[in-house]
Amino acid sequence: MDGNKYIILLLDDLSLEKKIKEVLSVRPEYMFLFSLDDVPLNCDSNTSLVVTTLLPSLGDNYNPLSEIRRKFTWINILVITEPENSFRIFETFKAGANGFCLKSESAKEFAHHVDTMFKLGNSVSMSLLPLMVKNFQKKSIIEEVLTVKEINIAKELSAGLSYKLIADKVGISIDGVRFHLQKIYRKLEINSKGELIALFLSNKDSNVENN
Repeated sequence: MDGNKYIILLLDDLSLEKKIKEVLSVRPEYMFLFSLDDVPLNCDSNTSLVVTTLLPSLGDNYNPLSEIRRKFTWINILVITEPENSFRIFETFKAGANGFCLKSESAKEFAHHVDTMFKLGNSVSMSLLPLMVKNFQKKSIIEEVLTVKEINIAKELSAGLSYKLIADKVGISIDGVRFHLQKIYRKLEINSKGELIALFLSNKDSNVENN
């Protein structure tokens, strides 16, 4: 082993990529790669780290983190995200990410996350923890607070059905679908279809899918 630590940058933000390279370039042992194909064969979790902004897609089965994990079962993944995407962290965690930080964090904080990922294999921004806990709690109460009809409507929406198709399948009007969705949003304390889809996708293996 050459003593280098490899950071594989898989980002969709060029300004963020520039910032990261500037922050970490003072550390001579850190080497930047931009493709998983360039990872040296003799790397392990102590010498390589994926830093990415990629998140699981909503409404379909594509999950870039699962693809990374399949290729390198041992690699650690640090996801850079924003507060408004905190509701998707559970799915991201299930896909194999073991570190989370915010785009808005300072250079010093980001460098600390990278160092901690190499040393311990995990790191989470303190400001993200309350949001993560809140969203994990929402997942655990879906069956407690929603009626069977509401769960079916939410499940069909998560499967990609239109309001009309949901209405036909459940046996109500399109306005009835909208009415029930507003009730679901209030009960789960969410504000968007994206949040609802993320909650149900993350409950694929629970009893919610079997109602």
